[in-house]
Amino acid sequence: MQIDMKDIVAAIDVGTTKVCTLVGRRSDEQGMEVLGYSTVKNTGMKKGVVFDVDATTSAIRDSVNAIEKNIGYKVKSAFVGVTGSHIQFENRRENIQTGNLKGVVTGEDTTRAAIEVSYKFEAPGRQMIHANAIGFALDGEEGIRNPVGMHTTQLEVEAHLVSGDADQIGRLKKAVESAGVKVEGLVLQPIASGFSVLTTEERENGAVIIDIGGGTSDIVGFRSGNVAYTGVIPIGGYQFTNDIATTFNTTFETAESLKIEHASADYQAGALHDEISVPVIGRDSLLKIHRLEICQLVRERALELGRMIRIKLESEQFGDLESDTTSDMTIVLTGGASNLPGFTDLVRRTVGVNVRHGVPQLGEMVPEDLKEPIYSTVLGILLSGVNEWVSDSEFKEIIPDANVDTQLMESDGVMQRLLGRIGNLVPKPISVARKGRV
Repeated sequence: MQIDMKDIVAAIDVGTTKVCTLVGRRSDEQGMEVLGYSTVKNTGMKKGVVFDVDATTSAIRDSVNAIEKNIGYKVKSAFVGVTGSHIQFENRRENIQTGNLKGVVTGEDTTRAAIEVSYKFEAPGRQMIHANAIGFALDGEEGIRNPVGMHTTQLEVEAHLVSGDADQIGRLKKAVESAGVKVEGLVLQPIASGFSVLTTEERENGAVIIDIGGGTSDIVGFRSGNVAYTGVIPIGGYQFTNDIATTFNTTFETAESLKIEHASADYQAGALHDEISVPVIGRDSLLKIHRLEICQLVRERALELGRMIRIKLESEQFGDLESDTTSDMTIVLTGGASNLPGFTDLVRRTVGVNVRHGVPQLGEMVPEDLKEPIYSTVLGILLSGVNEWVSDSEFKEIIPDANVDTQLMESDGVMQRLLGRIGNLVPKPISVARKGRV
């Protein structure tokens, strides 16, 4: 069957420890067909930011080349995940000029509202990533989620704005484009994970997605179906592994294996006193340790991360976690480092609300080997590219002003164009027509 290349969509998750590329095809009947994916090691990033452009470029190129050989199609452009401690957010309320309204609020009006808020965003050295409409006020009446069809003379929008350091974003974009791939748009990684992991009910009732990656733990809070909070904690799987490597003076690769094979955040796990032989840098003989020592190390780091999560959630954005207003809130842990045994229970005891371990919730058509937390982000990035994306032509129809066009349409491929549609995104079903992992 001949495939229209316009229907090919690629997603690249550029993480601290790995690069994962996923390629799919838009399908009117099935939503999306997954054609293939690949994962390669990345040594060019620390805590979610690029510090070695060449190394990151090499990892991206290897991942993309592997997929191209497997599926037989050229990956010319991709949606790319972004994260890191440089990410910042603010909730901003703006009055939308009534001259744009025609008496009855239309979908174009609500889309333009979020665009105008992002256009007014000014911060030296910062670059917009997302502008998401949280809610609206009409003639002073607040708390309106969908004002389309209502009459008003004054429309206000409350928007959640996410920005990143322009230099860091520039490095990421350079690494991707140096690998021969155009950046179609940037997607905040925990928002992407929320697309693939959270249910619609969880987003409505209030949910927090915590994506624990290699270098950072990224947080996104949903209220009434919309993104209302984003944040980053500079602790991820790398820190767990580094604690083991430093304590026992062993290589990072050995420490990673010890973490995966023996670590647990639960002291009640069996065989804690089993002896393990560990190679030591600069020594010929092996070091004998007990599994309990590894568990103690990772538990301390896990407790620190749990406390930092609670502090983040008890900020002014969420309030008291033990109050009635948060009783229905769910915390979902995802990302590769969330697989640490006992970690979900530890976080549940630390924060005192509903906590579950999250894997992609995209139906039976997702292949079993993609139903892992490590693929939550790249699947969400792919969905972001397939669903609710505002094309350049649509954008120009809404905002014809040349200055706005220059600032938003030519800003390094960053995903301002998703705008207010992002909060109510309902993923289409994904089917599988792939040649497998490469």
